[in-house]
Amino acid sequence: MKNVQRFIGIVAILAAIGFVAVSCGGGGGAKKSGLATNGFFGALPAIYADNNLADNAVREKHKVAKEKAEKKQNVKAYQKAGDQFSKDLEELSTKLKASVETEAAKLTGKEVPFTTSDNFREFKVNSLKMDDAGNILLSASDVRKNMMGVTSFRFKAIAKDGTEIIEHMGYGSEKLNISGAMRNNPEKWVDFEKIEFSNAQ
Repeated sequence: MKNVQRFIGIVAILAAIGFVAVSCGGGGGAKKSGLATNGFFGALPAIYADNNLADNAVREKHKVAKEKAEKKQNVKAYQKAGDQFSKDLEELSTKLKASVETEAAKLTGKEVPFTTSDNFREFKVNSLKMDDAGNILLSASDVRKNMMGVTSFRFKAIAKDGTEIIEHMGYGSEKLNISGAMRNNPEKWVDFEKIEFSNAQ
């Protein structure tokens, strides 16, 4: 009878451990943002949003492990937490790069809609197309350069409701780098409609 009770107790403990592991994400998988696919950037906003959630989870996990090690004044545990943190961040970075490349490959050459302000004279915009890195290639002609020999301009990403997603200063006339901006605020890019060009000043 005692052996049976002991067995039941062990099973209960193991079940509890399993429950905690799943609750903490150990067996439940990473959280997903649930962002919708965008008509022009596909799943890129969702990929960045999912990565941000995973990044936050890794940082929280490291914070807990570090505080626990500090409380116990355990140098080895502290170093182990730091090593695991670096490993987790590297894995996230590798996974993000691969996911972006896979999705961007589907979008390469896709036309992106644009408009120019009435007084925009920095160059003539012939076309905007997606490249294989998730950025926008700019085909321009009649490019005007300033005293420094470069072209400066502003461009905005506009949502379907007319609100501004981002506004950036651009230099040169070849590529609009938007991956960083999309990574910072991926939820804003779900309703992207067009790029708008305006003068630098």
